[in-house]
Amino acid sequence: MHFPIDKVMREAWTQRREYAGAMMYWSGAARLFEKVMRPSGAIILMYHSVADAKAASFIDPANRIDPELFERQMGFLSRYRHVVSLSALVADITAGSSPRAGSVCLTFDDGYLDNLTIAAPILEKHRLPATLYLATGYVDRGEAQWADVLYWLLEFRTRDRLSLDPVGTIDLASKQARLEASRTLHGLLLPADYENRTRLLGEIQRQLAPSAALPRLTMNWNEARNLRDRYPLFEIGGHTRDHVDLRKHLGAPADAQIRGCADDLRRELGLEPKHFSFPYSRWRPENRQAVVDAGWTSAVGESWPIRVGSASDRFTLPRVESPRTLTDLRFKSSGAYPGAFSLLGAAKRDRLGIQ
Repeated sequence: MHFPIDKVMREAWTQRREYAGAMMYWSGAARLFEKVMRPSGAIILMYHSVADAKAASFIDPANRIDPELFERQMGFLSRYRHVVSLSALVADITAGSSPRAGSVCLTFDDGYLDNLTIAAPILEKHRLPATLYLATGYVDRGEAQWADVLYWLLEFRTRDRLSLDPVGTIDLASKQARLEASRTLHGLLLPADYENRTRLLGEIQRQLAPSAALPRLTMNWNEARNLRDRYPLFEIGGHTRDHVDLRKHLGAPADAQIRGCADDLRRELGLEPKHFSFPYSRWRPENRQAVVDAGWTSAVGESWPIRVGSASDRFTLPRVESPRTLTDLRFKSSGAYPGAFSLLGAAKRDRLGIQ
């Protein structure tokens, strides 16, 4: 899961960036930028759920992509881009090489069941490698990600009032009120540890009394082993045990999440820890060092520049959120992203929210 601090502002900026990117892509400006600047470096794309219509009703829209769009995106990448495994990318940058422009790496966070049932067959069809980062505690429990639990509670509620000590009474009758409530509750749940998060969600469920049961959305260990055995191009990495914000839970709690996740992968899948993903892309220097000390060979998290090359730190590799349109994918997977935004000029970039 990935939740920016100001979700509404970030979504508005994203829409403006997508418009600007589409304008440059179809006008030919992006292609001209590539021709003149000759950029290098790979883009790592971040996906979550590829849910069918039935499961999508229970999954936060920010965390899912429609299977038909995903199929079209993978078809485009297989024909027009150079898709590499994360292991190959890490090996390249460790050796001091920068992948050529148009190189793309595919990653998935959390461990949604549809990564096995829907995404993996599509990737196999196009012979594309990918990496799945499992939140191993959720796999142990067969538990849905907390953002999806909250989405389910709000969407299937039978009551329109919610009272919680940290925020007071919330009226959920209108769409706008529900959007504001969702932002407020995300702000409470994201930095919480697993125990307090579970307690808060339990209280919300008690008060809202949802009308439908939440289906199992996360794969279990048998399904993770199935993925490992049936789809060898799908590498499996770790995403902590309980998807906690490591910037908030430092020291022993963070170490338990990082090392415990590695232990779970060894025990259940027979895998040595290799690729790690910081939840919400958030990390501190001591988190990075804990990942190194635990034996992981790479990690993805918030960093800059967005293009991955020889100068990139393999323990803080940046990612790009999964594009919501095929045009956005065309632009973001090209050598023009994000450098071509410089063609717009500083004032224009500020209006678009481009950094």
